[in-house]
Amino acid sequence: MPRQTLPASLSAIMADYLAGLAAEAGLAQNSINAYKRDLMRCGLFLAEKGCSDWKNITTDLIVELLTDSRLNGLAPASQVRLISTLRGFLKWQRAEHGFSGRDPLRTIGKIHLWKRLPQVLSPDEAMALLTAPDADSWIGARDRALLALLYGGGLRVSEAINLKVGDINLNLATDGRPGIMRVCGKGSKERLVPLGGIAAQRVSAWIAVRDKKYLAPESNLLLSKNARALDRHFAYRAVKKYAIQIGLEQNMHPHILRHSCATHLLLGGGDLRSVQEFLGHADLRTTEHYTHVAVEELQSLHKMHHPRS
Repeated sequence: MPRQTLPASLSAIMADYLAGLAAEAGLAQNSINAYKRDLMRCGLFLAEKGCSDWKNITTDLIVELLTDSRLNGLAPASQVRLISTLRGFLKWQRAEHGFSGRDPLRTIGKIHLWKRLPQVLSPDEAMALLTAPDADSWIGARDRALLALLYGGGLRVSEAINLKVGDINLNLATDGRPGIMRVCGKGSKERLVPLGGIAAQRVSAWIAVRDKKYLAPESNLLLSKNARALDRHFAYRAVKKYAIQIGLEQNMHPHILRHSCATHLLLGGGDLRSVQEFLGHADLRTTEHYTHVAVEELQSLHKMHHPRS
């Protein structure tokens, strides 16, 4: 869409809604940003269509918005979130500002996605990716720590880049026991995540390099060459770069390492409730998605190796 600014009649009430979400709903900043992007998309579309007031939005305009979003390549999951965001926003307007009239989303109904199994790496592919960065350079040491946190700790990318040095206690890693990380997840919910084995070794190695390289760094564990905290876009580029380097053909992104961590935990005998706590899932049904992947993996192993398969 060529227009990049909203008329005041659309932007003012949107700003009130987002401020209310930030103050009262306890949502993470990434969630607030996602709501803002969705409402900006809706508002810009309305402005292009000559609609300068949210209360004048119609069902036909919403259908046009969905069609336009699909033609511009918006992913199905993002389209569902777009409608969900708009539904909540219009409901808030009715409650707070007394807008009357027919609900334009009443005939749209709820949109559901086909259930898709998460993409996962095999254990060999995961280990190949983790060993791709050059161990002899400071960049390689940092990127090895990043990949180890994503796979070994099962962290979301935002959790990994926001992790502080003070959140990690590797002194507990004695007698084969893992260390502990304090991780701030979605909705600012904290959880304790064990960190042991290769992942703990790589984080420890990076901390040693970090202490020598920077004089007055930020408190974040993972830093750029300018001693600033990394952003999520860097993490995406890094994962993709190393995936290409080792010849992984699928479209790699950091969350695939988290998916792989969950699946491999279940394949190794972990129970759903423990994996749920490890990953910081609020709902056990989210964790259950990985059981389908695990079953498919077991079926493949059975077919390949069982003499009576």
